[in-house]
Amino acid sequence: MRGGTPSTEDFGQRLRLLRARAGLSQEALSHAAGVSVRALADMERGRTRGPQRRTVQALAEALGLDEDEAAGLEEAAALGRPRLPLRARPPGRPGVRRRRAGSGPRQRGRAPAGLGTRLRRRGTPAAGPVGRGTHATA
Repeated sequence: MRGGTPSTEDFGQRLRLLRARAGLSQEALSHAAGVSVRALADMERGRTRGPQRRTVQALAEALGLDEDEAAGLEEAAALGRPRLPLRARPPGRPGVRRRRAGSGPRQRGRAPAGLGTRLRRRGTPAAGPVGRGTHATA
């Protein structure tokens, strides 16, 4: 142990030891940190090896960790986050996913493109190919 912090590099084991040292149950820590009990249990078991930074920060705050301990917990979490080698990363800003042109978020409940603003009543079919959501249900 270094400065009261477990020396293990495994995030889940470190989190479990810190929670036990603080005397908190999984339910109490999950409530204080604003994460679900399931997510916390998954982190401790190693199913989630590299949680997001804001989750680790919330856990560190709920556990009452000092800056060094919080940094150690974040470092253990960062080791579990998969990183692509530089050659495999797509061009552009690092960490930003690129979308294909015209592949914006799907909007449910809207008429398919090209149908205009035709008012549709329940059960009235709209023009378009069969099986493509052209039958109004609302």
